[in-house]
Amino acid sequence: MVLRRLTADDLPRVRALEAEAYLPALHESDAAFLRLMQLYPEGAFGYFDEAGLCGYAFAAPAVAGTTMPLRTPLDTIPEGADTFYIHDVAVAARCRGRGVGGRLAARLLAVAREQGFTRGELVSVQGSAPFWRRFGFETVYEFEYVPGAASAKMAARIGDP
Repeated sequence: MVLRRLTADDLPRVRALEAEAYLPALHESDAAFLRLMQLYPEGAFGYFDEAGLCGYAFAAPAVAGTTMPLRTPLDTIPEGADTFYIHDVAVAARCRGRGVGGRLAARLLAVAREQGFTRGELVSVQGSAPFWRRFGFETVYEFEYVPGAASAKMAARIGDP
């Protein structure tokens, strides 16, 4: 597998993988994905094998305690961004069990540390909280991110204090 940054040309593969991995209510807009690629390209990457996209990740700097809304492109990276926000991670069914999710999470945290972040946050959906706990994330509170989708806001200390 090869890790590389995502580009606009990858969007059809990202959308296909997203449709396979998430409930329709949790799908992101093309405009929001593209904007994340533009604003923070180091936080938009995927693993590819001979059959195509195995998994992808999107993250960007944010202000602690905020949640990135779905289907709403960011205008800009917020001033005073103090948190590395993991917005989306998905793995293709054909690639599950090969460690792709763990590699994506580890790469996200490496990017966060390289960029000097000491805090990470995300919204866990579809029962993914146990996965994220393996990387040091703890539940801050539970809520419905979208109607009918039980979710948990999670945070972790990353990097040096």
